[in-house]
Amino acid sequence: MAAPIRPLELTLLCARLDEFFAERIIGTGQTDEARRSNFLSKAIAAFVLYEDAGASLDEAIAASIDGGFDQGIDSVFIAADQTIWLVQSKYKDTGVGEPELGEVSKFRDGVFDLLQGRWERFNAALQAHGAALMSALSNEARVRVVLVHSGTAISDDRRHIFSEIERAFNGARPDFVKCYSYGLVTLHELHIDGRSAPDIEENIVLRDFGHTVAPYKAVYGRIDAKRLAELWAEYKDHLVERNIRRFKGSTVVNAGLSETLQQEADHFFYFNNGVTFLCDRFREQAPIDPYRLSGTFQFKGLSIINGAQTVGAIAQEPAAYYDAHPAEVLATFVCLENAPDDFGDRVTRSRNRQNAVDLEDFAALDERQSVWRQTLEMAGVEYQVKHGDDDAPASNTCFSIRDAAPILACTMTGSDWQEFVVAAKTDKRRLFGRAGLVGESDSLRDAYFRLFPDSLTARQIWRSVQIGRIVQTKVRDRASAEADPANLPAETLPAREILKHCGWLLLHVLFIRTQLQNGVELMLTMNECGDLSREIDTVAQRMVDVVQAMQWNKQARSVFENRADCRAVKGRLMAALAQQN
Repeated sequence: MAAPIRPLELTLLCARLDEFFAERIIGTGQTDEARRSNFLSKAIAAFVLYEDAGASLDEAIAASIDGGFDQGIDSVFIAADQTIWLVQSKYKDTGVGEPELGEVSKFRDGVFDLLQGRWERFNAALQAHGAALMSALSNEARVRVVLVHSGTAISDDRRHIFSEIERAFNGARPDFVKCYSYGLVTLHELHIDGRSAPDIEENIVLRDFGHTVAPYKAVYGRIDAKRLAELWAEYKDHLVERNIRRFKGSTVVNAGLSETLQQEADHFFYFNNGVTFLCDRFREQAPIDPYRLSGTFQFKGLSIINGAQTVGAIAQEPAAYYDAHPAEVLATFVCLENAPDDFGDRVTRSRNRQNAVDLEDFAALDERQSVWRQTLEMAGVEYQVKHGDDDAPASNTCFSIRDAAPILACTMTGSDWQEFVVAAKTDKRRLFGRAGLVGESDSLRDAYFRLFPDSLTARQIWRSVQIGRIVQTKVRDRASAEADPANLPAETLPAREILKHCGWLLLHVLFIRTQLQNGVELMLTMNECGDLSREIDTVAQRMVDVVQAMQWNKQARSVFENRADCRAVKGRLMAALAQQN
């Protein structure tokens, strides 16, 4: 049985742990491998305390009590809010599995001993925290018990151990002790969050404003175009983090916006739909105008979710331009405080459906796309999910969701695979279909979630795109070089035309035969590229042979854009390849 492929997320995490702790935490053990594993176990505990508990790097390192008589507790930290963090950490080099049951049981026993004040059972490192622990516990501190490991979800027997801890200590105070398991998924989320830009917090003046408080808070009014230009200049794409699109540059609509701003800026308010923001919370600042003619509001967690094109067009001129050409925009700020978790996404979808929006734009609302994008960014690959006027061109380290979707469509192997392969060739927009955005009768109404399931990894996406690019390029080059013999029978399709149009079906067959999309490395290796090139030659030749052996009363384009014909060709092709092998 093949060894599990080490997750890219774990490789990236280890690089960050080395960056933070390589010279500051010493691993112990009899071999280099044991010392490395011990270092990483200590480092992931420190990493959690740094990223999630608010510890400094020095504090996170000093929190370690790992060693003899630690009673299964590897780190102890008392946060600024007096929360006591008790951490057990176990490094899993494969990125799968869970800590041994005996280790977790020992952790439970250690937590019991610590919270009952049996500190004499611990080593000197723990006892050094004794006074601070006593002080925190005397002041009704909360306790956070965390099992952190670089594996997968823990099983029920480990969860039962956590339940024992909570039942034992939460009688009088239900929230005194909370137990958590941090696996690789959680560690990767902390890694990503640690690289994210801080939330936007700004004061904004609104004129003639109004507000609503139920069922959720919102405020609306007129905002100066100059203020929007200033916000864009400072934050740029971060300002539209929650939006489905970035500024698209010189479109017809945006050109019209710019023309209005240049020729009749004072009319811009009347000609424009306005801008919608989401925010985590807002508060009106003093002095407060009872007539609501003007008010200053402090917004936290600010993001544009509709009107990015308006703000981008405004920002084409410097902020000083609006001193001489004042303009205003209607702005609405929807507050997510106390709103349901999905409310922001629902507002974004609804507000953007009022204008022309591509189906693919809604993928930007998918948090998984953000995780895949940031994971690949850490590995040096740019994955463009939102589109704008400054998109980098496709390259050996850059691709977009537009590139990925039709290629991933060719990995589909269900009974309706031909729906995906034909759409990849004829109408890529359908590959972003999802319920509520396309008609119920559309055979690809759930295509997006099938192409981008939870099980998909960033590595698989990028490897698939690399394979797709190589196949399409090589088949296209082969088609250009193909010279058909003269006097082909009337119903025999020319090889040049077959190769010109068969690329997506051929890619589908190659994914099935090679499974290279599931390989170990992020980048295709030289050996893999060589194997793929030879396989392309073999399958392409058999494709031509099979198609030319069939009688057609249509052109090659029509064959490869017809679902039934694709199924027939694939059946004969797979049979021919099986006989050859």
